[in-house]
Amino acid sequence: MQNIYSARDAMDAHFLKGLLAEENIEATIQGEELEEVWGAVPMTETNKPSVWVNEADAARAKPIVDEYERRKVGRAEAGDAPAHPTWKCPRCGEQIEEQFTSCWHCNTPRPTGV
Repeated sequence: MQNIYSARDAMDAHFLKGLLAEENIEATIQGEELEEVWGAVPMTETNKPSVWVNEADAARAKPIVDEYERRKVGRAEAGDAPAHPTWKCPRCGEQIEEQFTSCWHCNTPRPTGV
């Protein structure tokens, strides 16, 4: 197995996994269970969810990952991402939609002025 993508969160990982499945590339997500403890452990690239494929499929998966990342960057540069305004939890780093007054993940209240 080869790690082809470090996701922002489990939803991001599952979305890419779905894109790969459309091209008949089997993928596995590692680390999504750690989201439950993100408030208690520091966030790093090594404990975020990641998408893995068989070595034989890595070359076919790469252009799909590249296009997915390119579109994410393009949406952000165009001002389209996120779809709803968000605030970042100061404790666990989770992006929370503006209508919420506390982090859904670690229950930290939204800081004033955010």
